[in-house]
Amino acid sequence: MKKPDQYVFKYPSEDEAYVRRLGAALLIHWAELPEEARVAILAEAAVVWDREFHIPQISKKLEAFIRRRPVPPPKED
Repeated sequence: MKKPDQYVFKYPSEDEAYVRRLGAALLIHWAELPEEARVAILAEAAVVWDREFHIPQISKKLEAFIRRRPVPPPKED
């Protein structure tokens, strides 16, 4: 449950594509993020406002989704 003083990011339907693209970009760089950041992002994703609906056991499903994602190869310099 969100604390009353926490920011809630809400977006109109016309911004949905931007939210999806930012999410996809985050997944591309997921393995590069510090563990502390990944834990915080997953925790926030489990409670963040969603335009569509509530998903039971969202925390477990988000973690499973992340594990299914292939890790991109390291960038060449």
